Amino acid sequence: MAATPSVDGMMAYLGIRIVSAENDKITAEVDTDHRHLNGRRIMHGGALMAFADGLGGMGAALNAAPGTRTTTLESKTNFFRPCTPGRVTGISVPLHLGRRTMVWQTSVFGGDGKLAAVVTQTQLIIPGH
Repeated sequence: MAATPSVDGMMAYLGIRIVSAENDKITAEVDTDHRHLNGRRIMHGGALMAFADGLGGMGAALNAAPGTRTTTLESKTNFFRPCTPGRVTGISVPLHLGRRTMVWQTSVFGGDGKLAAVVTQTQLIIPGH
């Protein structure tokens, strides 16, 4: 298992906790509160996407060659059901680990354990720091 990466920036602001971080799977949780909710008191789609983007980006960074960095090139979200306030879990796995791009898929589960969304993102690998 890789060393658990630190959480900072947007991920820290959203309260995301890394449960486990391996080269082939990132698992994290977030307890939704006022920062994450929309006017209907469910998890805002943008907050859900930011959660998933952070996990996919972390997975790509763990797999990137030394001396490179990553950035999200493309992201697509399928929403299946709302996430009501409570603990939300994300599991991110690689679909493609290339030298120039990586594709990560993050499944987001609501507090009821049901699949709420699937986010597929392409990460661009950029030479240099």
